[in-house]
Amino acid sequence: MPSAVPQLKYYQRRMPINWWLGRWNYTWFILRELSSAFVAYWVVVTLMEIAAIAGGAESYARCQAWMAMPGVMVLNLIALIFVLFHTLSWFRLVPQAMLPRLGGKRTSTVMTSAPMYVIWALASVVVACFILGVF
Repeated sequence: MPSAVPQLKYYQRRMPINWWLGRWNYTWFILRELSSAFVAYWVVVTLMEIAAIAGGAESYARCQAWMAMPGVMVLNLIALIFVLFHTLSWFRLVPQAMLPRLGGKRTSTVMTSAPMYVIWALASVVVACFILGVF
């Protein structure tokens, strides 16, 4: 038995696949979201290196040989750029998401984001000291 209610057709404007290239803030958003995949890759590589260290000298040497391959080095460089982009873009967004108050007044964006940059710099110095054998 046919339905008495006609099917309505809604207008749906076609969007090109590169719609996000039209405005810089859309491009920034898409790149930040894409950078999450490189952050995940970075975590997996770090976990692989930790497992290789735990596996002994031979396992670590194999891991280092794999990491020295040109394709892996290029991929790691691209991942580093995207991880830095991801970090900096989230540091930039924190003052918009957090609205801390001090003495009843809202703090400035510099006061909100500066501690993150300071902690990041200190952590980088500590890691560099471990890598260089200072500690």
